[in-house]
Order: sequence, then C-alpha cells, then structure tokens
Amino acid sequence: MIEQKLSAEEEKELKEGQEIYEMTQTAGFKILTRWLEDMAFHSWVDPREIEGEHPEETWKWRELNAFHAANNAGELMERIQKAISQSEYYSKLKSGEIDRRAMRI
Repeated sequence: MIEQKLSAEEEKELKEGQEIYEMTQTAGFKILTRWLEDMAFHSWVDPREIEGEHPEETWKWRELNAFHAANNAGELMERIQKAISQSEYYSKLKSGEIDRRAMRI
C-alpha cells in the first residue's frame, strides 16, 4: 500500500468527517439522534387539537410545517452520515488502502 496525498479540500473533508464522527460518539449526541429520528419519522399533527374558525386550514398549515421539520431532520441525519462516510473513504485513500488510480474510468 502506497500512501497517497490528498488535496486541501479532501484533507478538510477528512478532518471534518472525523470530528463529526467523534461528536456522534457522545452521550448527548445519542439523545439528539433520538430527537431527530422522532422528528423525521414520527411527526404528525393531531387533528383533535385543532380549534378555531378555520380548523382545516390550520391543520394543513401545521401538517405542512411538520412535514418540513421532518424533512429537515432527515436531511441533517443523512448529511452527518455522508460526511462520516466520505471521511472514511479519504482516510482509506490517504493510507493507500484504496488506490485512486484504480478508481479512474
């Protein structure tokens, strides 16, 4: 295995991914992950709580906001995992475990 040099951008992404991975190993982040998963996969509006002059419009507005909150939480979790995966790839590339030359098409 021959070590390979990474570009400045690749080094930056490697470091950021490693830092994000370290963050994900903390107890506090595990709590935050549960919250994000709840937002992403268990968000809904209880129609029984809707009151007022225009309950259907109020429900639609709350449902739309719940959808966007769920979508944002899901995208954040995906972005965190992508940064970690990219960092793992760069680490293997840097160590020579993966040969960049063999990857070119």
